[in-house]
Amino acid sequence: MPSKESAEAKDAREQSERDAVLYNKNLRADIETAVNDQPKAQVHSREWAKIMRGDPVEINPAVGFGYKIMSVAEWSARWKRNDDFPDCLNCGSLNTKEHHFIQTWCRGKKKWESELLCLACHSFSWRSYCDPDFKTPEQYEKARWEELIAAAPPSVAAS
Repeated sequence: MPSKESAEAKDAREQSERDAVLYNKNLRADIETAVNDQPKAQVHSREWAKIMRGDPVEINPAVGFGYKIMSVAEWSARWKRNDDFPDCLNCGSLNTKEHHFIQTWCRGKKKWESELLCLACHSFSWRSYCDPDFKTPEQYEKARWEELIAAAPPSVAAS
């Protein structure tokens, strides 16, 4: 027999299901934020120092080869904006580009980090999140085996 779910209830359920798989929805802890003069993420940190000194940096292999002295705008031209967190935490500008994003999902738990470069004030906005009970597969398996050993009879655990 078909369900008599109302259209509003169905829409709300579908929206909830979509939100459940988005990295920035249904968060169970606070998002950690920081503003830095240099990238917190290791990716691009050496290039950033070179750009700020006016030294040549390696050209993206997708557009050429060799080294070139670049402006911040030219160096970050191929990066995309993060529409989920578009604002700079330092000056509030929306002229930002995301240079670092990592997310990990494990057993329905999530962990992610994002860093934006503000093209207005040249500061880096860091945001990261981790579910309180998030464990990597290795951590999960280690805890599982430790529980099994602890629950085993002493004669089995000693051998």
